[in-house]
Amino acid sequence: MLNNFFNIVKTNKKIAVFVLTIAFSLIIIIDSVQSNQTYAIFEKSDFLLPEGKSRFVQEKSKYHYVGIEKCASICHNNEEMGFQYNIVKNSPHSKAFKILASERAMRYAKNANVKENPQESSVCLKCHVTGGGLDSSSFTSTYKKDDGITCEACHKGEYITKTFLPKEIDCLKCHNDSVHKMHKFDFNDKCAKIAHPRPKAKQKTLIRVLS
Repeated sequence: MLNNFFNIVKTNKKIAVFVLTIAFSLIIIIDSVQSNQTYAIFEKSDFLLPEGKSRFVQEKSKYHYVGIEKCASICHNNEEMGFQYNIVKNSPHSKAFKILASERAMRYAKNANVKENPQESSVCLKCHVTGGGLDSSSFTSTYKKDDGITCEACHKGEYITKTFLPKEIDCLKCHNDSVHKMHKFDFNDKCAKIAHPRPKAKQKTLIRVLS
């Protein structure tokens, strides 16, 4: 009888080991399938990211804001580019930081229960300077928050290094009533007011020559 007992224990032990082995195998297979599915989903949606970037590379590529003066010195302050720097420099966006020192800004801050100086409050700076809310590692030595909202605020991002044209949803991150009352935002109208396109004259000439 004792031998039968040990035989049963040995048999059950083998069965338990077999069952556990099957269970662990299933867990590994399922996890592998889910990981592959996740990768496939990310891979298919990579077209939403800047050209030439995959989601996995993009997450490691942090953009560093250089400031409007750097943009001007490299490309954007000449006839070929339509002196875009001058247009942006003279737009209301460039005064976004300085206006935080006004009495109106103080009233807005008080009504929004902002205790700090508006020019030092993360609540205000988030929308009144380029890269507002990011830590110092996101900026180069040429960046100046005094320049307010500049080129990079609309055409770059914390993890977007390739220049893009903003859509209405991008603008509405700040042009809303989340902190203080604002005029109704008309995307097309506002874009027309701050437009800074490249001159088309040379492009037309080139087309005529090629044709």
